[in-house]
Amino acid sequence: MKLKFLYCILSLIFIIIGCNRKEPYSTIEIKKTAQNKPNKTNTERIKFISKYNFEQFPSNTIENKNSKIKLNTNQNDFSIRYKTMINQTYEKEPINFAGKYVLNYWGCGSPCQVGIAINAENGRLIEIPSANVGYKFQKNSRLLVINPPDSLDYYIQDCSYCKPEFYLLDTLKYKFVKLEE
Repeated sequence: MKLKFLYCILSLIFIIIGCNRKEPYSTIEIKKTAQNKPNKTNTERIKFISKYNFEQFPSNTIENKNSKIKLNTNQNDFSIRYKTMINQTYEKEPINFAGKYVLNYWGCGSPCQVGIAINAENGRLIEIPSANVGYKFQKNSRLLVINPPDSLDYYIQDCSYCKPEFYLLDTLKYKFVKLEE
């Protein structure tokens, strides 16, 4: 009984004191804050029409990779940093790019992807350009698409790092050359 009485008195005191306290934010301030919010970003999708396709850049293919070659994982800073991934890629992946390369990529943060193309004949390593939303490539073509559009050939307009880019493997200089769109 005493507890109920004490509870009622404390409740009354709280109500009286609580009603006289000023709110930390007035209703007007909250409305202003809500009105000053930036608009949502435009996520309009754009149809992507390319002047390049995989058939334009064919390559000769070899059937089997040379398992006896030694990979030069001390070739540059990139190959030293990702030595384990490079060795695992060559051991596990089949030839899947430009007829004689084993290409693989992995995450390096969000959104970030890096990778390597390994020549299956001589073990030479070629760092591929970094991407944000993936890669598209074929076994019988030297064309590498970075940040490819979705399956319906669309990409998001206001995503500064989502626009597709095209690179061609220069097999004589062992590097990727960017193609102008």
